[in-house]
Amino acid sequence: MQFIYIQTAVTSLYLLYVQFSPQMGNIWWRGNQFSPLGAIEIIKYPLQESRMWSIEYWDVNYFIWVIIGLLINVSILQ
Repeated sequence: MQFIYIQTAVTSLYLLYVQFSPQMGNIWWRGNQFSPLGAIEIIKYPLQESRMWSIEYWDVNYFIWVIIGLLINVSILQ
């Protein structure tokens, strides 16, 4: 159950980061409208574009955030 809480927190922080990041910004809130498809697309994008796995893009790569969440979960369990 703790895993679900940590991954929910990681996903929420990720979505807030990409929304307000100077590098990205306005992913899921555009033109005074909520756009959840923007968030889904940015989450899926590393699966389509290999350069997203370069270190320079790790901050906007959702799967890197998930790995960090897993590491946090493992460290808490020990």
